[in-house]
Amino acid sequence: MKIVNYKWPKSSFLSMEKDTNLIINKMFKNERLKRLLYYTSKDALDRPNLTEDETLELFGKNIKTVPKLYIDGSSLTYIIISFDNFTPNATNPEFRDNIISFDIVCHFEQWQLNDLALRPYKIAAEIDTMFDNKHLTGIGTLQFLGANQIILNDEFAGLSLMYQAVHG
Repeated sequence: MKIVNYKWPKSSFLSMEKDTNLIINKMFKNERLKRLLYYTSKDALDRPNLTEDETLELFGKNIKTVPKLYIDGSSLTYIIISFDNFTPNATNPEFRDNIISFDIVCHFEQWQLNDLALRPYKIAAEIDTMFDNKHLTGIGTLQFLGANQIILNDEFAGLSLMYQAVHG
């Protein structure tokens, strides 16, 4: 006879790890986004594509899942991925719809790119192109909800992009 003392939790919150992995892997395929994050110069988009090791360095340094910035002086552009505002899914009670936010934070000295382009808006365009109205297996379809400017202090500011993840 087997006595079951523990049941594994069954919650859609446990899918966040998988969802985060899907999002980051998609970001790692975007060469323009990686150059905008890695290179701090105005000509970031004209620089060479990142190596595999340089790409892997981005996670935890420039692309973050914990909403805390450690400013080290060498990394001045960040994307913080967060999940918020969970609500029951209308058609499948096993899932919860939620909002996925991409906070783009950039040092003011790094905002300006060539030809009057602004780094946070270029990064926002890359993220929006990758995720708006796109179906990600396991997450569902992401629908753009809006964007807000964020000003952290007299050195860092950026944009917060919000997408509704509709599981289905």
